[in-house]
Order: sequence, then structure tokens, then C-alpha cells
Amino acid sequence: MTCVIDCSFSSSLFLPDENSSISTNFFKKYINKKSLLVPVLWWYETCNVIYIAVKRKRITPLQAQEILNLLNALKLETDTEYGLLFSTNIFNLSNLYSISAYDAVYLDLSLRKKATLATFDAELKAAALKAGVPVIPAQ
Repeated sequence: MTCVIDCSFSSSLFLPDENSSISTNFFKKYINKKSLLVPVLWWYETCNVIYIAVKRKRITPLQAQEILNLLNALKLETDTEYGLLFSTNIFNLSNLYSISAYDAVYLDLSLRKKATLATFDAELKAAALKAGVPVIPAQ
């Protein structure tokens, strides 16, 4: 099974007050059995989450580096789609499902790769289900 991971799902692995057994169990169970995809955007979003966590003293700079090393060890496949056609698709998905362009990037990748989407973002999850994309968590 191929799965697209969004920032909300992966961030719950390392943010102390957002720790989720759902994402932890997912990664423990499937890390070597699935193709895990992220868009380039995921790296920027994740770095920003880590930066804000350090800034708000939720984690230390040393923990931030450890988190980046952990995420790198996950061997995520990064999709590098870009350009006019890609941007047009993102705009159309945003417009069709009333979601941000950032969320539409994850939905687009899930649709293009016929992949399940792992997200804790309620709006993205609703859009994915409307588009016929399976989601984790299912409920």
C-alpha cells in the first residue's frame, strides 16, 4: 500500500502534547511495508513546526536535530512535482473542495499516486473522502 503522509500526521510523532498512538503505531507497523510519500511542501511545513516548537520551548534545539534525524531515517519518498499544470491542479482542488493550496498539495499527491492519505487535518480528511481517497485514521 502506498501512503501520503501530511505534516499533521508526522508531527504527532514528536510534539510532546500532540503525541498520537495512531501515528506511532502506524509508523511502527508499516514503515518497512509501505511506500511512504510526501510532497516537497512537507519538508518546509515540518521544519516550520520544529522551529516553532523550539521557539515556544516545547522542545530543545538538540531535540530538533534529533527529530530531523529521525524523520530522515523514515526513508520517505519526496514528490517534486511543480509547474503550471501542477499549480492549476492545486488551484482546482482548492476551489473544488474549499481547502488551502497547502492541503490540496497532499490531496493531489494522493490522487496522482492512488495512495491512502494519513492526516489529522479535519478539512483535508473531509476533502479526501469526497474525492474518494482512503484516509488514516479512518474515523
